[in-house]
Amino acid sequence: MNEFVARTQPLKVVLGIVIALGFVAIGVWMTGILDKPVTPPSAYGTDLTIYPLPASSSRYPDWLVISMGWVCIFLFGGMAVLGAIRLTNPADHLRINRMGITVPSYTDKPIAWSDITDISTWSHRGQKSLVIKLRDPSRFHRKPLHRILDSLNRGLTGGDIGLSMTGTNRTLKQTLDAIEALRPKA
Repeated sequence: MNEFVARTQPLKVVLGIVIALGFVAIGVWMTGILDKPVTPPSAYGTDLTIYPLPASSSRYPDWLVISMGWVCIFLFGGMAVLGAIRLTNPADHLRINRMGITVPSYTDKPIAWSDITDISTWSHRGQKSLVIKLRDPSRFHRKPLHRILDSLNRGLTGGDIGLSMTGTNRTLKQTLDAIEALRPKA
């Protein structure tokens, strides 16, 4: 094996977008956005317009249900947009060869094996990710927002790059096997 490439698998991304849009629909229902106001016929001589209430619960106050609906709309709507962007950009998700690893979401330049101090896995609630620790992360130019997210990622996973293989045509095990096969032996 000379090179290992993980690409976005469109079917998995479309499935993620559909699931995200389902949660957006639940959020819309919870907020009552699409409910049409009911206006009684003018024969009754009133201009009273009755607005239907959003989803209601005897367990939680209405303000909490509406707030959670908006959270669903923004969070999962954002995920659907990111999925659509990922779907329209068929770039490699990860490329591994004898020279090093290329992670386009982190940097455009390949990361040489000599710049990598450790590669491990990190798991949270059954979702496993690849974690790459770099010798000097400042060598790679990152945008300010990405630098903030990198520091959060470092605090959470202990590594500089956290990479999930979800939505790609490769598994984490295949990725680890490729790293084992292509990484120079010390």
